[in-house]
Amino acid sequence: MDKAKAGAGDPYFRDVKQYFTVEQHMFSRRGAWLALQADSAKYGRGALHLMTNRGSRCHSGNREDTKLYRIFPTYEGRRVPFAIETAAAEYTLHTRHGDVRFTWADSSKLLAEGDEGMGLFFTREGEPYELIKRRRDGAWESPLRNAKPLLFKGLGGSSFMFDDTWDFNKFKFTEVRGYTVPDASGKFTMVVEEFFYGTHVRDEYPSYSEAKASMQADWEAFLAKMPHYIEPFEDRREETAYVLWSHLVEPSPATPNWMIMMFPCVIGSQWQHVQNAVALQEHEELSIELLLAFLQRQSEDGQLADSYDDAFLATNGIKPPVYGWALKNIMSRRDITKAWSREQIEMLYDGAGRWADWFMTHRDNDGDGLPAFEGGVENGLDEATVWYDQVNMVSPDVSAFTVLNFEAQGDLAKALGKPAAEVEAWYSKASELLERMIDRLWDGEHFVALREFSHEPVFTGSITHYIPFVLGKRLPQEIIDKMAADLSEEGGLLTEFGLATERLDSDLFEVQGVQMGRGAIDPPAEIFVVTGMWDAGKTELAREIVNRYNGRLMSRGFSHIIDPISGDGSPFWGTWGRCVFTIFSEMVSG
Repeated sequence: MDKAKAGAGDPYFRDVKQYFTVEQHMFSRRGAWLALQADSAKYGRGALHLMTNRGSRCHSGNREDTKLYRIFPTYEGRRVPFAIETAAAEYTLHTRHGDVRFTWADSSKLLAEGDEGMGLFFTREGEPYELIKRRRDGAWESPLRNAKPLLFKGLGGSSFMFDDTWDFNKFKFTEVRGYTVPDASGKFTMVVEEFFYGTHVRDEYPSYSEAKASMQADWEAFLAKMPHYIEPFEDRREETAYVLWSHLVEPSPATPNWMIMMFPCVIGSQWQHVQNAVALQEHEELSIELLLAFLQRQSEDGQLADSYDDAFLATNGIKPPVYGWALKNIMSRRDITKAWSREQIEMLYDGAGRWADWFMTHRDNDGDGLPAFEGGVENGLDEATVWYDQVNMVSPDVSAFTVLNFEAQGDLAKALGKPAAEVEAWYSKASELLERMIDRLWDGEHFVALREFSHEPVFTGSITHYIPFVLGKRLPQEIIDKMAADLSEEGGLLTEFGLATERLDSDLFEVQGVQMGRGAIDPPAEIFVVTGMWDAGKTELAREIVNRYNGRLMSRGFSHIIDPISGDGSPFWGTWGRCVFTIFSEMVSG
């Protein structure tokens, strides 16, 4: 390697290029459940891991369990420090002696190659019953507990070996140690392949260059479908699309649809999948996959799971029903009868319809014709102050979402050619709920919440009272004007970085740790208010909020939760901010 090209400082390679920042993101390929993740890109400071995003490890209670192997580059057999350079289809470890490179041949095969003298060392603390097993042609199987088995194999004349540290009395390999052995030229190529069941050695494997070309082509095909944006948002289009692309995981026996992670190792919840279906709607087959994913886990009476993955199903909670918002957005841009099969649309119509009706059946305990959310977690902002002292609240957001759900069901029924009476029944449900919501929840100044059963009105500093903006032009003009005026007040909910979830002058305002609903700027609160504002004709105000929120993401990173006063971000990043950035950028660029 030419040291002069590496740049000076730290003490080497200070200026390695970062296509994505390794501290916040992982190196993976669309569909893959494995990934590479590192603590730092800086020379001599990074710890590199092969990690899994499968649920059995993610739900262990210890995030360290997701790190299957720690990986070190070696030179002539000894570990050496490294710096990391990231690119769309390649992850490079630079050392003062040479480089080691990684790429994905497909969703299950991670390939690596090294310059002359370079190698890789893999290590992990052994766990009981983890028996490293020899396979044919010099391959090895590593069957990890609570994870899927891995096959390690050298390619192209090089090989891969594991040390024998088997301890019968402890019934485990005390330390699992594997390492590359170079070919006659001093170089190596290897593959790590994940299997859902037991491993097997393939007769052929792609070369490193073939694998890299495959990954690059898959990425470029994905990017080509993403819309272009006006400046300055176009500058982050590619990076944002890449993060979404790399967080997609393919179907498995336990997860029958494509799904997307919120953060590495955390599959997105029900409403996150629906939001990402809008962000990725140019990928029509992927969009319908995300919409259908949670309908696969629907109860007989229509409830959707809060979240699930290949090892976990959370049915003891719900998230807001936003299928109507998503479908109205998608159907305004494309003919779904040409984009999706009739079978897919029928499944969507049935599942989303039962989910819409579920709220009127199971969240209207006092029979007043208005649905309720039972706590801020169901509202999706978690600590939203509407639920400060009571769980059961007829909040205006759930009625607004349900109006859109009913209306979108009418649209689907029409697209499917259902009988006119069936179509009209959905539209009637929407109009009747909208009328009832405005009559009972609009007090002339604000949308209020009602304590269920007593019907006592509640108004706090929460942005929840403005989420009905999601209804857009369906609202009377005087309501649109009043809500827009409230949200134009600097230092109220409007801040330098976007809309806060609680007024800054509220006695309940608090931003610390990972609290979302008591004042932090949080992606879902932004998206529903601002897209509705745009639809209602308040495009100047909507554009201003988009500029502030997207501007903060671009200038200081795509953190999930943002302090509305300092602009500081949470320690976790992921896809939610990227999803909102994508939707906002396309909206204002149209």
